[in-house]
Amino acid sequence: MNIKEKIRERILGYRASSESYIRHLRKIGVSIGDDVVLFRPYNTTIDMQNPHLLTIGNHVMVTGPVTILTHDYGWSVLKRKYGEILGNQKPVNIGDNVFLGWGCTILAGTTIGSNTIVGANSVCSGRIEGDSVYAGNPAKRIMSLKDYYEKRKSRQRDEAYTVVKEYYKRFNKLPEVEIMSEYFYLFVDRTDSELIKKYESKLRLMDNYEESILALSKPEFNGWEEFLTYCRRRIEEEEKV
Repeated sequence: MNIKEKIRERILGYRASSESYIRHLRKIGVSIGDDVVLFRPYNTTIDMQNPHLLTIGNHVMVTGPVTILTHDYGWSVLKRKYGEILGNQKPVNIGDNVFLGWGCTILAGTTIGSNTIVGANSVCSGRIEGDSVYAGNPAKRIMSLKDYYEKRKSRQRDEAYTVVKEYYKRFNKLPEVEIMSEYFYLFVDRTDSELIKKYESKLRLMDNYEESILALSKPEFNGWEEFLTYCRRRIEEEEKV
């Protein structure tokens, strides 16, 4: 930890960074796997009343102000009305390779299976199936992860072109190759060591670098220049209309 990180942690406490938050959670008893990232630790709320009830697997990405609860204080209304304390504490289990979208809430008693995407602002309760995409309040299964993969793959070329077109409209020039850091599978072959080096940090995400390199086997375009030529031609055609 460098001096800047130490000062930040001294001021902001355990929520200063993803690493410090996770260290704190492990220290008090939360079970957390490897490669877990809290992208907005200061705005993320993780219930620490019952740390032994929370299990988070490996390769879990937690985005913006996410809330994870293991208890419900709604019994306070019942106590006022009927005099009894009726506890409501339940375990939460989050599997491996899970993405929790911006602003989602995980309620007590929720189990999220592995290889699952939870969309922004979703409210999850009960069992969330693995290999699935969920969204909504309450969260409902939208499609299988395989179907989502095929859907996203089929849209890569048009989305990449839109990024290039909007960049051109804004700056009156075509983008540099670094701008296309989420679309390079369209034009980078695994033998192109120079471009692979530019995108190495992305390729190393999620701890499957070798598998990601192998997937660079059949790019749609024969290199960056061919992709730019395709985009330039589409831009010119649209300008004629």
